[in-house]
Amino acid sequence: MKVLLIVPEIRLDNKPYHFPFWAGILAAVAERNGMQVGILDLNALRDNFKGNLVPNEVVAEEISLEKWDLIGIGGLTSTYARIKQLVPIIRKSSPDSILLAGGGWSTYNPDEILQLVPEIDMICIGEGEETFAEICDEINSGTRNFDKIRGLCLNNKGEFKFTEPRALISDLDTVPYPAYHLMETEIYYKYSSLPLSVDSYNSKRRASVVWERGCPRGCTFCSHNGMSRGDLQNIYGKGDRREGEKLVRISDKMSNTFQLPARWPTPKYAVENIKFLKEKYDVDFISILDENMTSNLKWTKEFCRLYVEEGLEKTVKWGTLGDAPSVAVKPSIVQTMKDAGCAYISFGFESASNKVLNQDIGKGQLQIHEQQTIDTVKKAKLTPLATFMIGNPHENINDLMETVTFWIRNNIEVDPFICTPYVGSPLFFDYKDFLLQQYDERLKMIASGKYKISDEIIKKLKLRALDKFMQECGDATQYTATVSQYFSIPELYALKRFMYKKDTRRMLQMAHQRYEQTGLEQWKHDEEWAKYCNVCKAQDELGSTLEVPLNR
Repeated sequence: MKVLLIVPEIRLDNKPYHFPFWAGILAAVAERNGMQVGILDLNALRDNFKGNLVPNEVVAEEISLEKWDLIGIGGLTSTYARIKQLVPIIRKSSPDSILLAGGGWSTYNPDEILQLVPEIDMICIGEGEETFAEICDEINSGTRNFDKIRGLCLNNKGEFKFTEPRALISDLDTVPYPAYHLMETEIYYKYSSLPLSVDSYNSKRRASVVWERGCPRGCTFCSHNGMSRGDLQNIYGKGDRREGEKLVRISDKMSNTFQLPARWPTPKYAVENIKFLKEKYDVDFISILDENMTSNLKWTKEFCRLYVEEGLEKTVKWGTLGDAPSVAVKPSIVQTMKDAGCAYISFGFESASNKVLNQDIGKGQLQIHEQQTIDTVKKAKLTPLATFMIGNPHENINDLMETVTFWIRNNIEVDPFICTPYVGSPLFFDYKDFLLQQYDERLKMIASGKYKISDEIIKKLKLRALDKFMQECGDATQYTATVSQYFSIPELYALKRFMYKKDTRRMLQMAHQRYEQTGLEQWKHDEEWAKYCNVCKAQDELGSTLEVPLNR
C-alpha cells in the first residue's frame, strides 16, 4: 500500500521556517504499519520557486509519478485557500486514491468543508494518529468499511456522516517521532536564523518540535486543532459546548479515559527527541512550539533537569512559548529554563487592560502578571518577548491607551495583531453570524427582519460567506473580519499603526475627532489620559484665566 502526505504552502513571508510535524508523525505511523509512504512538502519546495506557490503543473506531475492508495492533506486554518486550490489537482492527478483531509483547516466544521471542497472523501476530526492507522489497515484489508472507524466525517456522494467520536490519546509517549528522513530538512535549515535571541539568530541547523497538545488556558481567540477537550466540545456541539460535552463523555466512556484540556508526553520522551535530532542531524537550536510550556511547571522543571543531565544545554540551545500567570506563581522557573539552555520565552500578553483580559480574552491573567513576567525575564538577563492584539470585542480607546502606555513604561517594541476569529475558536462560534455578514451584506439585511428569505437560501449565503472568510485567513498579520463591537477595520488599522509608533498624541486626536463625529462612548477617553492628549491640554489652556503659553 502506498501513502502520500501533502503539505501545503504557508504564506508567511515566503520562507519555510518550521518542520511539518503532522506529516512527519503520520508518515512514521504509516511506516510503523508497513506502508510505503512519501511526503510532498510544497511548503519547502516553494524554495525552488523564489518563495512563491509551487506551480500547479509541478504539483500534478509529482503526484502522478506513483499510484497512491491514500493521499492525505492537512494544515492550519490559514492554509484553507491553498488547499482548496490543490484538492481538484490531486483528484485529477490520482482519481482512484482515497483523499483524506485533517488538521485545523477542516477539523472544526467538516460537514461545511465537504460541501465547499466536495472532492474530499473523508475528514479526520482532531488527532489523526490512531484514526490514520485504522484507515490504512482498512484500505489494506480491502473491505474499506470506514463507518466503523471513530473520529471521521464521511462524504457519501454529498451526504455527510459523522462516525462515533474518538477519544484523545491518553499516552503521548506512544506517538512516534516524526519521520525526519522523509522531510526536506536541508531546505528548512537554510532558514534557521530567527531574530528572537542571539543563539536563535546565529543558528545554522535549527529544528522545531511540538509535544504539548491543547492548552490549560481558555483564551476565546484560540483553538488547538481539535486536540483538546474544549475543541471537541465545540466541534461536536457546533459551538454549543454543553451539547458537545455529551458526545465527548461517550468517547470517554468507550475508551475508559478522561480527556484533558492539555496533555504532554513525559519529559524523557521530549529530551530523547532532541537528543536524537542532535546525534542524527547535528541540530544546534530547537524551537519548541508547544502552546504553553511554562503552564506545566512540574513538567518543565523535570525537562530542564534531564536536559542538563544529558549535557544538551551546552550544545543545543532552545526557545519556547510561555504564559504570565505561571511565571508569576513560580518566577524561579525562568532561571531554571535559562540554566538548561533556554535562549528565549515568548509570552502572549494580548492586552494590558484588565477589563479586556477578563471580559474578552479569558486567559486568566492580569496586567500585574505581565509586569511580574517582564521583571522576571529581565532579571534572568533574557529579552522580554510578548505578543499583543487589538480589536477584541469590547475594547475601547481607554483599553488601548492602557496597553500602549504599558509598552512605554517597559520600553518594549510591539506591532500588535488585529484579533482574528479563526474557525474553531470560541470567538468564531460566538460571533459567527456577525462575521459572515461582513462578507455578504445580504445577510445583514436579512438579519434586520426587513426581508423574508427561505432558510435554504440563507444557508447557502452563509456557506459562501464562510468560504470567503476562510480564504482570507492566510496571514495573521493582515486583517480579515473583525469581532470588535466598537471599531471598524480602517479604524483598527490606524490605531494599530499609532500604537506601534507609540504615538499617543494621534491616538487621542483621533478619539476626539471620532467622538465629535459620532458621539459614541468608545471614543471618549478617561481623565487619566489627558496628560497625553494635546486636545485636552489646549482646551484647558484656552479655558483658563491664566496667560496662554505660546512656546509649546
